[in-house]
Amino acid sequence: MTADRPDSVQRADTWTELQELITQEMWMSDIGRHRSPYVFRGVPNQSFSLETSITRFVGDSRKWPLEPLLLRNFAQYAASEMEEPQSVWHLLAIAQHYGLPTRLLDWSFSPLVAAYFATRTGNTDHDGAIWAVDYRKLHADLPDYYQSVLEMTETNMLDTHLLSNAILEYEMSEDRADGDGPAPARDLDDVSRIHELWQELWAPDAGESDEEYVMFFRPPAIDDRIVDQSAVFSFQSDPRIVLGQWLEDRPDCYRKIIIPGDRKLEFRDKLDQLNVNHRTLFPGLEGLATWLKQYYQPQSGSDSSG
Repeated sequence: MTADRPDSVQRADTWTELQELITQEMWMSDIGRHRSPYVFRGVPNQSFSLETSITRFVGDSRKWPLEPLLLRNFAQYAASEMEEPQSVWHLLAIAQHYGLPTRLLDWSFSPLVAAYFATRTGNTDHDGAIWAVDYRKLHADLPDYYQSVLEMTETNMLDTHLLSNAILEYEMSEDRADGDGPAPARDLDDVSRIHELWQELWAPDAGESDEEYVMFFRPPAIDDRIVDQSAVFSFQSDPRIVLGQWLEDRPDCYRKIIIPGDRKLEFRDKLDQLNVNHRTLFPGLEGLATWLKQYYQPQSGSDSSG
């Protein structure tokens, strides 16, 4: 294993090894700073696939048109509970945050946050894992209208505002391709036209797409949980993509760090000492209660006094 091209699957048998693995490849010579090009996701069982909630929701039914239908109805019935979404991307981020089935997955800029989610259950029967994905490499293969916005803003990570600009770039490129000059703006990012956006850009077709891509973006700071977890969302052009399998064909774009089951409690306790725990990542009474249960729960063979 080398620092320049590490193995895709690695194993952290000790706390020291975990620290070394999650901080690999952080030096960016172009800016002279330590800044990781990775985003991270922790899973309690290393065999879990990176499967989106809409994939689990649709199951074997193949009823993918339910995806925009869910989002459109969420926008309608949640109107009194939230401010007017600024775009479809903004609405999609809110829906994901509150548990609506979407094609998004939760990630974090923080490897320690991911490590907590890999160890949070304390279940020693299964190895956990931290997925680390190099978003800069994946973004190099995004469609031109996303690339234009990334280049214009000199950034490697999009947000909901920049994604709206990307949709505008897409509309302009489509109008220019027609050869008849600018067409009236279709305003595909208007939340009232979710179905049109999905049908034109992201509806699964009968065959396999030649332009599959996965994109990462920063969600708006809806609440403290988004901020405290250093949240990032992934978006995939086709909801049928199983991201773990998709990444296996791109081994230079990811690493998977295995956390042995018998190290989970140790690692979780050490994360707690570093103030990375349920109380800090889930502000509120639920987070506090869960943290207290984890902190004080007796372990078999331990001395419960003191």
